[in-house]
Amino acid sequence: EHPEKYVEGIRRVEILENESDHILRIVHFENDKWESLKELIVTDKTTGIIVYRLIDHPYFQGETINICRTTNQVFQTELEYEINWKLKDKNAAESIEDKYIAEQTLQLAINEMKRISEEAEANYR
Repeated sequence: EHPEKYVEGIRRVEILENESDHILRIVHFENDKWESLKELIVTDKTTGIIVYRLIDHPYFQGETINICRTTNQVFQTELEYEINWKLKDKNAAESIEDKYIAEQTLQLAINEMKRISEEAEANYR
């Protein structure tokens, strides 16, 4: 519900639905060049999997999957990101600027998640 904790550049989030089996939200970004994201979020707490499915995006379709699992070491968890986005128009191509923006956004998310994980790990030591 609060992606701004993990990803920089988010202006605000609108929660459209908050049900026991899903959340539907729109993420608005600080950068006006970025298209807002409407996402359907489904969580499976037993497996640690969270799926963020794109809804009604003008250019992309697909989902982002976060998998959080414990390791054999005490108080250590792993977080795996899987981004499966595809252009809706198979004949279209991403511009170099679009690719750069996507790479920068992903890197920001990775850095922020790493920082949060390291802080949490330090608190358990």
